[in-house]
Amino acid sequence: MARSSASQHPVPPLAGALPPDCQRDLTALRRVVRTTLEDASPLDPVSPADFRHVLVTGATGFVGRFLVRDLLAHESELTVHCVVRAESVERGFERLRANMEHAETWDDAFTSRIHIYAGDVSQPRFGLSGADFGRLCREIDAVYHLAADPNLIASYRSLRQVNALGVRDVLRLCLSIRLKHLFHVSTMGVFPEYVFSFAGEYRDCHIGDHAQPDLGRMKRTMPLGLLGYSWSKLVAEQAVLFAHQVGLPTAVFRFGQTTMASTGYAQSDTPPQLVFAAAVQVGMIPQGFTMRATDDPADTLTRMCTDISMNVNRRFTVYSCCNTAPSYRAMRLAEFGLDYPEVPYADFKRACQAHGDASPMARSWPLFDHFGPYWFRGSETVQALPVSDRAIREDCPGDINWPGPLTRYVRYNRWVRDREEEWPQAIPQLGVNLDNVLNQARRYARDNGVSFDTTYPDWMLEGLARLVEGFNSPEAGLLAKRMGHCVFDLCRILRNNAELAGERMRLPEIGRQRIEQPIFIVGINRTGTTFLHRLLARDRQFWALRAYEYVEPVVPDGDYAAVVGTPRDPRRIKAADVFAAASIVDSLAGLHHVALDEPEEDIPILRLSLKTWVFATRYRLPEYERWLERTGTREAYQVHRRTMQHYNYQRRVCHPGSQGQWIFKMPTHLMELGALLEAYPDALFIQTHREPVEFMGSWCSLVERFRSEISEPRPRRELGTEQLRAMSRMLDRATVFRRSHPELEHRWHDVSFYDLVRNPLAVVGGIYRRFGWSIEPQSVEAMRVWFWKQEKQRRAEKRHSYDIADYGLTESMVNDAFGKYREFAAGRVGRAAGAGDSVGDRVTLT
Repeated sequence: MARSSASQHPVPPLAGALPPDCQRDLTALRRVVRTTLEDASPLDPVSPADFRHVLVTGATGFVGRFLVRDLLAHESELTVHCVVRAESVERGFERLRANMEHAETWDDAFTSRIHIYAGDVSQPRFGLSGADFGRLCREIDAVYHLAADPNLIASYRSLRQVNALGVRDVLRLCLSIRLKHLFHVSTMGVFPEYVFSFAGEYRDCHIGDHAQPDLGRMKRTMPLGLLGYSWSKLVAEQAVLFAHQVGLPTAVFRFGQTTMASTGYAQSDTPPQLVFAAAVQVGMIPQGFTMRATDDPADTLTRMCTDISMNVNRRFTVYSCCNTAPSYRAMRLAEFGLDYPEVPYADFKRACQAHGDASPMARSWPLFDHFGPYWFRGSETVQALPVSDRAIREDCPGDINWPGPLTRYVRYNRWVRDREEEWPQAIPQLGVNLDNVLNQARRYARDNGVSFDTTYPDWMLEGLARLVEGFNSPEAGLLAKRMGHCVFDLCRILRNNAELAGERMRLPEIGRQRIEQPIFIVGINRTGTTFLHRLLARDRQFWALRAYEYVEPVVPDGDYAAVVGTPRDPRRIKAADVFAAASIVDSLAGLHHVALDEPEEDIPILRLSLKTWVFATRYRLPEYERWLERTGTREAYQVHRRTMQHYNYQRRVCHPGSQGQWIFKMPTHLMELGALLEAYPDALFIQTHREPVEFMGSWCSLVERFRSEISEPRPRRELGTEQLRAMSRMLDRATVFRRSHPELEHRWHDVSFYDLVRNPLAVVGGIYRRFGWSIEPQSVEAMRVWFWKQEKQRRAEKRHSYDIADYGLTESMVNDAFGKYREFAAGRVGRAAGAGDSVGDRVTLT
């Protein structure tokens, strides 16, 4: 017998008896292992560090085309051999390349490192000649066995030849001449509790490390004649685990449900996609259908599999490969602009069957009849899976990046719409519909036990109506593939309002929170406000909201003391998902650094009002802007203060007895200083200043960059004219306000951008002296450490280039537009070019 390959974490045997057909096949496969070892004394396997030739079965499949890419990208000296069903080697290669090109995983550089065998894994010796099979036995270092028939509605007998017995010659190959590492891809579907979404009677189940499925539960819920897929995969993996017991180095990767890749590339015939396509066809959805959070990207799974397989120090044998915390909230189609009525499952089925074979679900009713009561659970859908992911966390040396459900949907939607001609199913035309959004608002109010009329006052609903009107206007030019994201964005704002109202009702002490002498950094965009905000936030006497806290103000279970400020805060997952879905980090690269744990502008708080100038930056909304000009945004600042009472409560629960001084930053506050002071009568202000001719080019470039993600491109000259008007209007208003209120000047401090760049800590010292603040030595050191970290990062990243001429602007046009402001600022931070200035800074404010 071969030497032992026992894992540090042994796998328990299956408890109970397999169905007779399954047991018969497993017995035959075990016999293959024994007889192969009796006939040979294989040499020791090579270390994963020395892999040079690996075999992949199922390479042309949905998962295989990502695994081949990941293996070749991981190791430059690796050759990947593939058994492909084809008439010839040439046809097999073309099939693999075509499938990889379709998935956007192909690279011409792979050509010389791929070796194709025209064969079939379900046949003896894969249908190869004795010479070719012998060559594989001699050359291969490891086998990645993916080949399977993924038919979810088929009997065990119809699947056994490929899915169960297909591992027979894989085992022979791995046990001949020299032991090969065998990496077998199975499915989480061997666990009924996973397949049934941990719903109903499975809600209290848990899948632990190296767990084996409960055969009694499988027999009760997965009939062999209908749901043979899970049984066929179970037989194969148990044969592999038997080989492991007698010395073969193996790993079993139980992949979770995967219907798409993180790029948005997707299959069109999976259960969630079939329901979606049928809903589009009949204009209704079954009650309880949500965008499933438990859908793991194929490329994340294959990258994990690759990294673990190459880890010479891996300790586990069985890996539950699924995201155990995919989301803490179910998402509905209506939240993406598909406002289909929800109907009982029987009515939905009847409507679909009226289309006969043309219905996407025509051949899948047995599956949905069986699982529907568990899959369509609405808000009861389990969002955190009770599955141990210890094995993948400890044995995967690389990062495991799970795109969130919103990111997956946005990328999928974009991928499908970019390939509309080749997608086999109807693609719905999305729009931003006011009635739909209001229906969601009513549901949010109902779910949180609050009054719709109180939560959404008339002025807020008018703001919503005007935003929807603006989104649908030709001036906005929203891209069709981003309409769903816009609807979701509005729904998220409405849901946050309802959850805030619900929390305030549950915790009346929130209404008694005091926000005293908050600090507002109100310089215009591109004048160092972000830098100064984050620098001051290093001082622990100040409280600043981090980016992840803005996305959703309320923690679902309200356990703020345990999670606020820690990696366990569930809002971090949601924030990362929102940022990735909107491509915020990539869009702003080189322009504005975005990070979950850094302080950010208080834009999201004002957005809660649906009546704020910040929408007019992200989108082109001229009518909405004119409405704001007429009515002002007083209400937005009342919402700001009420929301900050929640955040203040959260911090005080987390830090009992303490009270920090809040520090905010947002240029748009300059538009409504009167409204801000009505909400915060004792506010302090820091205004940064820079020559407009220097910040206008940078600002136009920034607006162009993030609008390009959501709307059709417009002539740059139009953008330049629009933004010159908007920015000069903002500074003119602030200038008029400050000149009209000299009694408030003791609460203002002016900062030169150039001084801030040249000597930031000296500027900080001036701010502290102005307001009579003290500073601890550790805070000074924290500022220094953060500053040098930012300097290192700034030098490493590619800086964006811009020129006002690109946007139809000239220096004289800019100076004329900002004439009043330049005159005002010159008396406060006037300067002359100094030896420490860069060439680009050698200008004055007069």
